[in-house]
Amino acid sequence: MSGQVVDLEIDRSRCVLCGEPNACVMERRAKGEQVDDPCWCVARVFPADVLERANARDEGASCICEACLDRANEDAGR
Repeated sequence: MSGQVVDLEIDRSRCVLCGEPNACVMERRAKGEQVDDPCWCVARVFPADVLERANARDEGASCICEACLDRANEDAGR
């Protein structure tokens, strides 16, 4: 496919790691929804390895879901 540009639309409402809904407030606001509460993620810690995996998939375009974050923190003993 050299020389061809492929434009893939990313579904930002889905977790970049598992594909399940990520419940991201920022994504909902981008769609025009009125959301006053902060996103669930603002009070959470994301391990560097989880962020690296997510960024490797879509360069940080989509959020990680809470279930994937919880699993990563459990695996890390947090």
